[in-house]
Amino acid sequence: MLAIFSHYIRKGTVSFEYSVPSISDFQKKIIRISSDYPFLVAVAQDTPVGYCYASRFRGPAAYDWSAETTIYLDPAWHGHGIGRRLYDTMQSILTRQHVVMLYACISAEHSQSVGFHAHLGFRETARFHRAGFKMGKWLDIVWMEKRLSLPPINPNPFIPYKSLTDAENAE
Repeated sequence: MLAIFSHYIRKGTVSFEYSVPSISDFQKKIIRISSDYPFLVAVAQDTPVGYCYASRFRGPAAYDWSAETTIYLDPAWHGHGIGRRLYDTMQSILTRQHVVMLYACISAEHSQSVGFHAHLGFRETARFHRAGFKMGKWLDIVWMEKRLSLPPINPNPFIPYKSLTDAENAE
Protein backbone atom coordinates (compact mmCIF):
# COMPACT_ATOMS: atom_id res chain seq x y z
CA MET A 1 0.00 0.00 0.00
CA LEU A 2 2.85 2.33 0.76
CA ALA A 3 4.13 1.76 -2.78
CA ILE A 4 0.78 2.95 -4.15
CA PHE A 5 0.77 6.02 -1.92
CA SER A 6 4.41 6.85 -2.67
CA HIS A 7 3.62 6.88 -6.40
CA TYR A 8 1.12 9.70 -5.83
CA ILE A 9 3.53 11.62 -3.61
CA ARG A 10 6.46 11.42 -6.03
CA LYS A 11 4.71 11.59 -9.40
CA GLY A 12 2.09 14.27 -9.12
CA THR A 13 -0.32 16.37 -7.18
CA VAL A 14 -3.01 13.89 -6.15
CA SER A 15 -1.42 13.93 -2.69
CA PHE A 16 -0.13 17.19 -1.30
CA GLU A 17 2.52 15.32 0.73
CA TYR A 18 6.11 16.16 -0.18
CA SER A 19 7.80 13.08 1.26
CA VAL A 20 6.94 9.41 1.57
CA PRO A 21 6.30 8.34 5.18
CA SER A 22 8.32 5.55 6.73
CA ILE A 23 6.73 2.10 6.81
CA SER A 24 6.41 2.46 10.57
CA ASP A 25 4.59 5.81 10.29
CA PHE A 26 2.31 4.43 7.58
CA GLN A 27 1.47 1.38 9.72
CA LYS A 28 0.74 3.62 12.72
CA LYS A 29 -1.64 5.68 10.56
CA ILE A 30 -3.51 2.55 9.48
CA ILE A 31 -3.82 1.35 13.08
CA ARG A 32 -4.96 4.79 14.29
CA ILE A 33 -7.61 5.12 11.58
CA SER A 34 -8.90 1.55 11.66
CA SER A 35 -9.85 1.60 15.32
CA ASP A 36 -12.67 4.02 14.51
CA TYR A 37 -13.13 3.86 10.73
CA PRO A 38 -12.82 1.30 7.93
CA PHE A 39 -9.48 0.99 6.16
CA LEU A 40 -10.12 -1.30 3.19
CA VAL A 41 -7.60 -2.88 0.82
CA ALA A 42 -8.22 -4.38 -2.63
CA VAL A 43 -5.88 -7.25 -3.48
CA ALA A 44 -5.21 -8.94 -6.83
CA GLN A 45 -2.75 -11.81 -7.20
CA ASP A 46 -1.73 -11.37 -3.54
CA THR A 47 -0.72 -7.75 -4.15
CA PRO A 48 -2.52 -4.62 -2.89
CA VAL A 49 -3.90 -2.73 -5.90
CA GLY A 50 -5.84 -0.06 -4.05
CA TYR A 51 -7.11 1.08 -0.71
CA CYS A 52 -9.60 3.48 0.76
CA TYR A 53 -10.40 4.69 4.22
CA ALA A 54 -12.57 7.07 6.13
CA SER A 55 -11.36 9.32 8.91
CA ARG A 56 -12.78 11.80 11.36
CA PHE A 57 -13.87 14.95 9.53
CA ARG A 58 -13.07 17.36 12.37
CA GLY A 59 -12.25 17.11 16.09
CA PRO A 60 -15.28 18.21 18.11
CA ALA A 61 -17.93 15.61 18.99
CA ALA A 62 -20.56 17.47 16.95
CA TYR A 63 -18.81 16.07 13.84
CA ASP A 64 -19.25 12.41 14.88
CA TRP A 65 -21.71 11.80 12.03
CA SER A 66 -19.39 13.12 9.31
CA ALA A 67 -16.33 11.43 7.80
CA GLU A 68 -13.66 12.34 5.26
CA THR A 69 -12.90 9.73 2.62
CA THR A 70 -9.64 8.91 0.86
CA ILE A 71 -8.87 6.48 -1.95
CA TYR A 72 -5.69 5.50 -3.80
CA LEU A 73 -5.46 2.93 -6.61
CA ASP A 74 -2.46 1.50 -8.38
CA PRO A 75 -2.57 3.43 -11.70
CA ALA A 76 -2.51 0.15 -13.63
CA TRP A 77 -5.81 -0.78 -11.99
CA HIS A 78 -7.82 2.35 -12.81
CA GLY A 79 -11.01 1.60 -14.72
CA HIS A 80 -11.47 -1.96 -13.40
CA GLY A 81 -14.26 -1.15 -10.92
CA ILE A 82 -12.02 -1.54 -7.89
CA GLY A 83 -12.54 2.01 -6.65
CA ARG A 84 -16.29 1.62 -6.92
CA ARG A 85 -16.26 -1.67 -4.99
CA LEU A 86 -14.04 -0.20 -2.28
CA TYR A 87 -16.27 2.85 -1.89
CA ASP A 88 -19.49 0.80 -1.92
CA THR A 89 -18.16 -1.42 0.85
CA MET A 90 -16.87 1.52 2.86
CA GLN A 91 -20.16 3.41 2.56
CA SER A 92 -22.08 0.35 3.76
CA ILE A 93 -19.86 0.11 6.83
CA LEU A 94 -20.08 3.85 7.53
CA THR A 95 -23.87 3.68 7.35
CA ARG A 96 -23.83 0.97 10.05
CA GLN A 97 -21.60 3.28 12.09
CA HIS A 98 -24.34 5.96 11.81
CA VAL A 99 -22.26 8.29 9.64
CA VAL A 100 -24.57 10.62 7.71
CA MET A 101 -22.23 12.80 5.61
CA LEU A 102 -19.10 12.00 3.62
CA TYR A 103 -16.58 14.58 2.44
CA ALA A 104 -13.73 14.28 -0.04
CA CYS A 105 -10.96 16.83 -0.59
CA ILE A 106 -9.53 16.50 -4.11
CA SER A 107 -6.84 18.32 -6.04
CA ALA A 108 -8.87 20.30 -8.58
CA GLU A 109 -6.54 19.49 -11.45
CA HIS A 110 -7.45 15.81 -11.14
CA SER A 111 -10.70 15.84 -13.07
CA GLN A 112 -10.68 12.01 -13.19
CA SER A 113 -10.97 11.86 -9.38
CA VAL A 114 -13.58 14.62 -9.31
CA GLY A 115 -15.55 12.73 -11.97
CA PHE A 116 -15.20 9.43 -10.10
CA HIS A 117 -16.62 10.97 -6.94
CA ALA A 118 -19.42 12.67 -8.88
CA HIS A 119 -20.30 9.29 -10.44
CA LEU A 120 -20.60 7.90 -6.90
CA GLY A 121 -23.07 10.63 -5.94
CA PHE A 122 -20.75 13.23 -4.45
CA ARG A 123 -21.34 16.84 -5.40
CA GLU A 124 -18.94 19.76 -5.36
CA THR A 125 -19.59 22.09 -2.45
CA ALA A 126 -16.49 24.29 -2.35
CA ARG A 127 -13.35 25.21 -4.24
CA PHE A 128 -10.37 26.68 -2.43
CA HIS A 129 -8.05 28.57 -4.74
CA ARG A 130 -4.27 28.19 -4.42
CA ALA A 131 -4.68 26.09 -1.26
CA GLY A 132 -1.43 24.19 -1.77
CA PHE A 133 1.90 24.46 -3.57
CA LYS A 134 3.61 21.42 -5.04
CA MET A 135 5.81 20.68 -8.04
CA GLY A 136 6.30 24.34 -8.82
CA LYS A 137 2.66 25.38 -8.99
CA TRP A 138 -0.22 26.56 -6.87
CA LEU A 139 -3.06 24.09 -6.61
CA ASP A 140 -6.77 24.47 -6.01
CA ILE A 141 -8.72 21.92 -4.01
CA VAL A 142 -12.31 20.83 -4.48
CA TRP A 143 -14.45 19.73 -1.56
CA MET A 144 -17.19 17.26 -2.43
CA GLU A 145 -19.90 15.80 -0.22
CA LYS A 146 -22.31 12.90 -0.23
CA ARG A 147 -25.23 12.30 2.09
CA LEU A 148 -25.55 8.64 3.10
CA SER A 149 -28.90 9.06 4.84
CA LEU A 150 -31.33 11.71 5.95
CA PRO A 151 -29.92 13.47 9.00
CA PRO A 152 -32.02 12.28 11.96
CA ILE A 153 -33.39 14.72 14.51
CA ASN A 154 -31.76 12.69 17.28
CA PRO A 155 -28.90 10.71 15.73
CA ASN A 156 -27.79 7.39 17.13
CA PRO A 157 -24.29 7.51 18.61
CA PHE A 158 -21.36 6.91 16.29
CA ILE A 159 -20.13 3.31 16.51
CA PRO A 160 -16.35 2.90 16.19
CA TYR A 161 -15.32 0.42 13.50
CA LYS A 162 -13.62 -1.88 16.01
CA SER A 163 -16.94 -2.11 17.90
CA LEU A 164 -18.88 -3.48 14.95
CA THR A 165 -19.26 -7.24 15.19
CA ASP A 166 -17.46 -9.55 12.78
CA ALA A 167 -20.85 -10.47 11.32
CA GLU A 168 -21.60 -6.80 10.63
CA ASN A 169 -18.23 -6.33 8.93
CA ALA A 170 -18.74 -9.40 6.75
CA GLU A 171 -21.96 -8.02 5.23
